[in-house]
Amino acid sequence: MLQKNLWFIGNLLIVSVLSVIIVNISSLPVYIYLITANWFTLLVSFSLYAVIIVFLYNIYKTTAELRQFDFRPWRTRLNKRALLLMVIGAVIIVALAFGYAKLTAVWHITESGNERALDLLLRKNPVAMTLDAVIFGPIAEELSFRGFFFSYVLSDQYLDREYQAATIVINGLLFGYLHSGNSLVPLAYYTLFGMVLGTIYLLSKHDIRVNSVTHMLANLGILWLVPS
Repeated sequence: MLQKNLWFIGNLLIVSVLSVIIVNISSLPVYIYLITANWFTLLVSFSLYAVIIVFLYNIYKTTAELRQFDFRPWRTRLNKRALLLMVIGAVIIVALAFGYAKLTAVWHITESGNERALDLLLRKNPVAMTLDAVIFGPIAEELSFRGFFFSYVLSDQYLDREYQAATIVINGLLFGYLHSGNSLVPLAYYTLFGMVLGTIYLLSKHDIRVNSVTHMLANLGILWLVPS
């Protein structure tokens, strides 16, 4: 049992480092139109996003197969349970965003560096950043943060609830840290955000499409409904 736990912790450490590297690579398109936004840079950015998403999908698929982790192909038909999970997950995340916005306003909490950068980009390039936040970003993040991360850690010998719960928490903390840095309230918000998505991934029986759409709907709801 001790050896099994040590292997599990080792897997978590390795996949956390790899996920940080992968997420930084998948953020390259943002940096391109952060410098300047015109039709050419947007075309290059979104073409690069498409290549990165295909690359991440293949990493996720290969890892899932090697680790004997249940994998749902894109063409599998979605059932009512999957659709319900999308809606429930998105509603919970938007509700968290409302609470977070209320706390930051009442307690005068400074925005995290990630949020300031996003606000700046939204003002400078609203169309590009909306596409990034609602379509490309969620797909890329779910393939790396949930698909790759969970399939690497939760191989066939680590499917007990204790291991699943630990993976959800660590995955959420990593997601939270990369989105907020070490600011406590933003870290708590983004960690819960990630934990909801991790839970949805397991409840959907590892259907990355459910997570991608949930993340898309949540980001769309936050952009439209939550005051900045």
